[in-house]
Formats: sequence, structure tokens, C-alpha cells
Amino acid sequence: MAKKHKPKDKTKLKEAKEAKEQLPQVEKTYPKQTILCIGDYTTRIITQNSHLDKKIDSHILFIDKFSKNLAGSKLNPDNILPLDLNHDTHFWYQALPHLKENNILIENMKNRPIDNTKGVVILSSLWDGFSSAINPVLISHFKQSHTNSMTVGILPSQLQPPDAHFNAYSSIGLSLSKDFTSMLLLDRDQIENFVGINRNGLSIKGTEIVNYILDLIIEKETFVKELAELTRTFNVRTYSVLLASGANLSVYGSLENILNTALLQPLLKFDLSTSSLLYVVARIPAKLKKILTKSKIELTLADWFKEKANLKSIQISEPIYVEGEGNRIDIALFIGGFNLSSILTSIQKKANPIKNQILKQGSIKKKEWEEIAKSINVHQ
Repeated sequence: MAKKHKPKDKTKLKEAKEAKEQLPQVEKTYPKQTILCIGDYTTRIITQNSHLDKKIDSHILFIDKFSKNLAGSKLNPDNILPLDLNHDTHFWYQALPHLKENNILIENMKNRPIDNTKGVVILSSLWDGFSSAINPVLISHFKQSHTNSMTVGILPSQLQPPDAHFNAYSSIGLSLSKDFTSMLLLDRDQIENFVGINRNGLSIKGTEIVNYILDLIIEKETFVKELAELTRTFNVRTYSVLLASGANLSVYGSLENILNTALLQPLLKFDLSTSSLLYVVARIPAKLKKILTKSKIELTLADWFKEKANLKSIQISEPIYVEGEGNRIDIALFIGGFNLSSILTSIQKKANPIKNQILKQGSIKKKEWEEIAKSINVHQ
């Protein structure tokens, strides 16, 4: 004889549903900004230096052409995006078609929290074929997805051979052809020769300064958004940075003296007098909040720059005030609109032997190269 099923207690089901709805909802949080670290050189910078500490896990995604390149690292697997691109990638034109045609990059990124971020920083060494090719692809993707992005591109050393300069020159041209994305240029020689002090009074040497800048960018949660707005408003595409790090106000005596130290070690040798735009991020001990206000910083910078450059705009981001006993401040001057001619002419001259050879053998078309050069000339 079949058992009779007891009728469901609708009252209990309703009570259970209401109780579930009243449980606190745990929202998944995403980083305000994401850093995409492209290729071997920049990956070594991030992983070998310790300034970012635990922020690596929540803010950085490492992209490489081969999974084996990142195998055995201490990185969280969730932060690694290997493409396993089994094609020649020595030059940008070898890698670019495969990155465009193969959707593995974009598809893998869809499974990451990047679309929920407020801004993306693409960190790459421009002399590497894979890195130089991926920049314009990523810029196009973020433009289509209405995500603010910027590129931090490291230029090759003067000692590197023509192929490195060919990739770098091409990557800049291809990236600049993608409208309204900021490009922060740093020079490898300047980076690797850098010597400074951090907020704890400890020395910063060489590539550690890249981590220090990224740490400042991450802490300033509106950085990419604010810089993107300036880029669109003033149609300024290229920037570099002058940094005064770990400067003790009681030792230097004034903000002007601290700013003067930033001129001593530029991370790109450019003509400051040709600059047109300034965006400033300052990290200041909370106890100095009443002394170094946003207004004070703005007026000091306006006075400091008046004999140095004819700026169209000075944008001071809301200072980052941090708790602590020290007097050390960080102030980063992101300067845009300067004349790129001398920098890019030097890179172009070094690239010419390879460019001529590649055009002769037909690996790229003359028209394609002219478009790259045209894009650079428009923005110089």
C-alpha cells in the first residue's frame, strides 16, 4: 500500500523564505583599480620588489604568452592569465594578428573582475614584441567596454639594439592611434639608476621605484578616472612623472624645496618647459593635514611652475592623508603635453635599420608604417 504524502506546510515554507531574505547579503568586492602586468621584465619588477605586499593579490593580473613563464612562481593562480600563444612574437607585427584574431585574451578577461573596476593600468616594457603588440589590443577592448584605462610604458635603454627600439616606437604609434587613452612613459635607464627614500626612511633603488609609483596609484582610488578625464578634456595623451618620495618636511623646510628634489631624477628626460598639463597626487601624514592642505599645495605648485612651464591646467587630486608619526611625504607630479620630438626621434633613428629591413622583406606594408609614424607626429 503506497504511503500517503503529507501536505506541505505552506506557513513553514513562507517563514523559511522570509528568514532567508532577512539574512545579511554578502557582496563581492572588487578592487577600485586593476593593474595588468604584461611580460617578463615588468613581472620581475613586481615580484622581486616588496612595496606592494598583499596588494598584489587584489589588484594585479599577470599576463604572459606562456604559462611556463609563470610556473613555479609564488603568485596566486587566480592572478595569472597565460595565453599560451604558440607563435613567433619577437616583433609586434608577429604577435598582433594572433592577439586580435584569437579571443583567448578577451575571453579570459571576461572571467576576471576587470569589468567591475574603476580603472585599469597596463604596465608593459615596450621593447618586447608580445608586450608592444598587446597594448593597442587592450586599449581597444577597454574603450569598447567604457572602462577608463592608461598605459605605463617603459622605453628601452639606449644600450638595447635596434629591434627593441623598433618595437617600442611602433607600440607608441599603435597605442596613440586609439583615442583618449593616457600613456605614461618611463625610461629604463632612468628607472634602473634611480636612488631615493621611501616613507619609512629606507632607500629605494632601481626598479623599486616602479612599485612605489604603482602603490601610490593603487592608494589613490580615483587616479585612472581623474587622469582619463584630463586626457579627454585637454586632448593630452602622453605623460611622465617627477617624484619626490619620502621627503621629510622638517628637514627640507618647505614644499618648494621638496619639489626641487623631484627635478634631480626624472624618470624620463623631457623638456619641462614645453609641458601644458599637471596632475598631482600627494601622500601626506595626517598630522600635517592643516599645514599641507589641497589649496596650499595648489598655490605652491602654481608659483613653482610659473617660471618653468606655461601650464594650461593644474589638477590637484584630494591628498591621501595617512596615520603615522613621521613627517615624510610623497608627491608625484604627472606632467603631460610636453614635446616628444627629441625622445621619439632618438628611438626612431635607432629603429631605422630594422624598419628598413622589415619593409624590404615585406613583413609589414609601407602604408602600415606610415600610419604608425603619422599617429606619432600628430601627438608630438
